[in-house]
Amino acid sequence: MSTSKEDLTKKQRKFAVLLFIIGSALGMVLIGASIYADFESTLFDATTVVDGSIRPINCPILLSSTEVGKVSALVRNSDDQPRELVVRTHITRGHLILLREVQDKIALDPGASQRLFWEVTAEDAAYGHLIMAKVIVFDDSSNPSHKGSCGIIVMKLPGNLQGWQLFWTLYLISVTFILSGMRIWWTTGPPFGSGSLEATRSILGLGGIILLGLIFIIFGFWELGAGAFYISLLLTGVIVPHFLISR
Repeated sequence: MSTSKEDLTKKQRKFAVLLFIIGSALGMVLIGASIYADFESTLFDATTVVDGSIRPINCPILLSSTEVGKVSALVRNSDDQPRELVVRTHITRGHLILLREVQDKIALDPGASQRLFWEVTAEDAAYGHLIMAKVIVFDDSSNPSHKGSCGIIVMKLPGNLQGWQLFWTLYLISVTFILSGMRIWWTTGPPFGSGSLEATRSILGLGGIILLGLIFIIFGFWELGAGAFYISLLLTGVIVPHFLISR
């Protein structure tokens, strides 16, 4: 009976590790895709020097080749006087050195804010797969004060599948598999018992960092997401060889 119970526990823990590996791999792919798109967007139209950055500026991470996406930015008047702000938006137009410019003028009361939207399609993509957008806010007609940028990966998807549907499906699978793997591992045996301490630390540490990275990219903090991504890579580079050698 004891042997049968031990065999069941081993199978459950192997299943937990399998779920964790699949969820972690998906999470790393999503974080990496977001970092790539947003980092490239910072290099697009990089000549304008400003005092600060716009947060949040939002883009869908994935867009199908037949889909219309929306870039948005929250523009705020942080002054104690009403102001008319000029918002100039640059979007790639099928090539890295070509851009589409849209200019908006908005009047805001002190402390007020307004969210602006701009449509993008696959025709805007540079390199055939990457849309980059940069939003610049001018306090007057000539002096830029804030800017923000974001990137969108364009993919050919089957049927009527849209980019946001694919992204959120993969996102939920990743989070569910990571959390399920961690939970099954924790509940099917002594997590800090003999032979389990290092594995438990590895699963909790790596899983926690990837989950943080997934949270960061949702809110547009790609720099923090990049930090989580590189820490995850380093942990993976340490953990995998260690357990292979141990075996």
